[in-house]
Amino acid sequence: MRALVKPEPGPGLELTEVDEPGVGPDEVLIAVQRMAICGTDLHIHDWDDWAASAVPTPLTIGHEFMGTVAEVGSQVTDIEIGSRVTAEGHI
Repeated sequence: MRALVKPEPGPGLELTEVDEPGVGPDEVLIAVQRMAICGTDLHIHDWDDWAASAVPTPLTIGHEFMGTVAEVGSQVTDIEIGSRVTAEGHI
């Protein structure tokens, strides 16, 4: 899948292909349809003092997104495949 990645410390991001993540027993896989670039992502792109002190690399960015549930783990009981979801995570 395509993803914006901060491969190493320093300014910039790369649009690259990454492996699709697996799903643990208590996790869901989201087929992302839209994602947002937010202020945090701009700090990571610019690699300012905050990013240099707080962000581990490599890192796939994009913690604000919406999509549909594509797969559910074996212990997930409260959400179904095909459910529309939106989320804002953090690093």
